[in-house]
Amino acid sequence: MREDTKLEQFRNFDYIRLETFKKNGQAVPTPVWFVVEDDMLYVRSYANSGKVKRMRNNSYVKIAPSDALGKPHGVTIEGTAVRVDGDKEIKISQLLYRKYGLKKMSFDLWGAIKQLDWAVFAIKV
Repeated sequence: MREDTKLEQFRNFDYIRLETFKKNGQAVPTPVWFVVEDDMLYVRSYANSGKVKRMRNNSYVKIAPSDALGKPHGVTIEGTAVRVDGDKEIKISQLLYRKYGLKKMSFDLWGAIKQLDWAVFAIKV
């Protein structure tokens, strides 16, 4: 399956089910917001979150379109997560604002109050 075809199933969803893996191999599914840009899927989370720690330790992930509770609504595909920073991180944050609006602003406000850092990951499928 071509990469652009694989990502097409995500276009009309607000959430993906992101499966990251513990050191013992146990999968941890989490519903997360995302954007698709330049044939890549991007997610953003607090830098100290469990999913970010797991992606740093093991870049192998599985993703599927989902609802807000993480129930999959499409084909689960495998990918590799790589942290991005600099201008790309800023661009992805802007795209997330456009997609999620006030909901995204509330998360960012909470993060600012708690003085939390963010991490952006590109997921290559």
